[in-house]
Amino acid sequence: MTVSVFLAVAAIAGGSAVRAADPGQSQDLYATSPAPQGWIVTVTGNAVVSPEFLGSKNYGLTAYPSISVRRAGTPESFSAPDDGIGLDLSPLDWLRCGPVVHYQGGRYLSGNPELHGLHKVPWTLQGGGFVELWPTGHIRARAELVHGFRSADGFAAYFSIDWVERLGKWTLSGGPRFSLEDTKDMRTRFGVTFEDALNNGFVSPYRPNGGLSGAGLAAAASYQWNDQWAATGYGGYQRLIGDAGKSPIVTHLGSRDEFSLGARLSYSFGVN
Repeated sequence: MTVSVFLAVAAIAGGSAVRAADPGQSQDLYATSPAPQGWIVTVTGNAVVSPEFLGSKNYGLTAYPSISVRRAGTPESFSAPDDGIGLDLSPLDWLRCGPVVHYQGGRYLSGNPELHGLHKVPWTLQGGGFVELWPTGHIRARAELVHGFRSADGFAAYFSIDWVERLGKWTLSGGPRFSLEDTKDMRTRFGVTFEDALNNGFVSPYRPNGGLSGAGLAAAASYQWNDQWAATGYGGYQRLIGDAGKSPIVTHLGSRDEFSLGARLSYSFGVN
């Protein structure tokens, strides 16, 4: 069982002042209510059981902390557990957009002897931008376009649509997921060089091209105990498709079907 730690720091969202009518002050029909001072910090512990690498048939536990910060007085916006960490720069309620960072796990020989002879794929951070639309109060559509920070990384895009239902202290969400990778990223993660095939002995050389790499579903249920504590359980399924699903790393050594199951516990507190 592999346990890794990844620290993700979210950016700070802006606050806004509220204007209110004050009939008791004839010389000033409108007054500006002071915005709450300080920040709300949310610290989260995350744990997820998922494939050891993209296309793996072996599963492992990944545990990591994360932290997010927002201005006091601003509501906490909805985010799915598989979202990248983004900074919202939009002043609109129905549109969110800005920079985003996405974590992508690697592929290592440790615990996966079937990968003997294949090139290692280190974990990476993918940076780029995101756009999120709320056509209604229940439907969220999100797209992330990112590029890894390592020289072997390429472009990747992640698309999701969620139905979000708030029932008292519960928030239920879920919907389809799609991933897309360019040729460079696809060959790094799913390609097999001639040297790889020679050293491994169980796979043939393979040069995939860019395109859709995965399609699936994800769902989450969150419970807000009080202003400080919240808990979330979530799960997902992804089917590797296109050239990713045809890779001999997947078809001969791993599996096209990927499942994940996770939980997170959050604690929020104010800082002046």
